[in-house]
Amino acid sequence: MLIRNSTPASCFGLAGCDENAGTAAFGWCLDHVPALRQELLTALACDPKTELVVASQVFAEDRGFTDLELISGTVLHAIFEAKLGWRVPTRGQLERYLPRLLRSPAQVKVLVSVSAADSTWARRHLPRDLDGVPIIHLSWSDLQAMAQRAHNATRSPIDRVWLTQLIHHLQEYGMTSNVFDSRAYVVSLNRSRIQPSDPLTWIDVVVEQGKYFHPVGGSDRSGWPVIPPSYIGFRYLSEFRSVHFIERVDVTDHLHEVDPRWPETSVPNFVYTLGPAMTPAKPMPLGAIHPSMRNWVALDLLLSGKASDYKDAIDRMRERVQLQGG
Repeated sequence: MLIRNSTPASCFGLAGCDENAGTAAFGWCLDHVPALRQELLTALACDPKTELVVASQVFAEDRGFTDLELISGTVLHAIFEAKLGWRVPTRGQLERYLPRLLRSPAQVKVLVSVSAADSTWARRHLPRDLDGVPIIHLSWSDLQAMAQRAHNATRSPIDRVWLTQLIHHLQEYGMTSNVFDSRAYVVSLNRSRIQPSDPLTWIDVVVEQGKYFHPVGGSDRSGWPVIPPSYIGFRYLSEFRSVHFIERVDVTDHLHEVDPRWPETSVPNFVYTLGPAMTPAKPMPLGAIHPSMRNWVALDLLLSGKASDYKDAIDRMRERVQLQGG
């Protein structure tokens, strides 16, 4: 079954794979599966047997919709703000929900950040608290691990079905794309030096170092991926040259600390460790394309020799997407 040109990994994927769909799926299972509630309450330093009211997309006078809100009378009030990819909520986004918590009679009040980022990186980019309300970070993988532990702990076959669906759904939100995705994200490289005083070029980073880096995607990151692809392809010197499986992904704010010959940065960047090069069956000139364009292209169109040039490959890819209703 195709929905918006992709096959949902679970029943929860019928609502898509944005942050709203992810927190709604987690909230549904919290409301229905006691073992999962116990896992989350333990992570929030609360009695695991606490009764919860679970709500999603709650609107208040601050004109904000909470991704997920957990309330338990005078015991707990938690508000979740979720993001796709490696980004974390901004201070301003979290401050919007602060009045709700400050008015709450709950003893435990907490703002919860959720994204693909690990806790170490997130702690460097999130305040410890706002007006005494602590901020904690949970990755989508943390939520998935809670669901897996709850699955292992529960004896209810119905609960296990829901948790299995949740585990599959949250896989879509992790650090990397589906390894079975048969597309490559293709970028261009040039032969200019990264630093005028050093001979290392942008092509050398890929060919000699087996690395590649780019900004973590988001609304202000010029269309770069929010979640790293499984495969990346490279165009340079007037041809499409190679595709590589991405064997490892790291994140850093400061590229020059990874290699002093790389650019100085102060924003999050993905750093990829590349697998061996897979090259086209025959030379693939670029054709009439914009030199800096970036595209998602099927591996067979890049490697089999079926496409006459790179322009033909992206045209054929566009036709495939249109035929599938994308």
